Amino acid sequence: MTLVTTITRFKAKIGFEDQLIDALRKFDNSNSISWQILSLGDSEYAALNTYDSIEDRSMDVVSGLDWLDSITPILELYENGSRTNAFSGIVLHQNEIDNT
Repeated sequence: MTLVTTITRFKAKIGFEDQLIDALRKFDNSNSISWQILSLGDSEYAALNTYDSIEDRSMDVVSGLDWLDSITPILELYENGSRTNAFSGIVLHQNEIDNT
């Protein structure tokens, strides 16, 4: 199994932080095996998703573009004009902690 993790950064317009967090929570993450939302400060947030395969990640790209279009009015664009700042990679090592 080759795990893939995607990290996507978003910056909310001032006053729209709660709406962005809500939209991130409501995104259909069912293709990923785990996901988190991080606060990076200054109205910026990151969504971290881990997938079983690049194919599973690819399935989210299509629905993700429609979703991104729907939240564009609440996003601050990055200096390069992009709505997000994202990257993905193959997981080389993972440590799972057993808390039982």
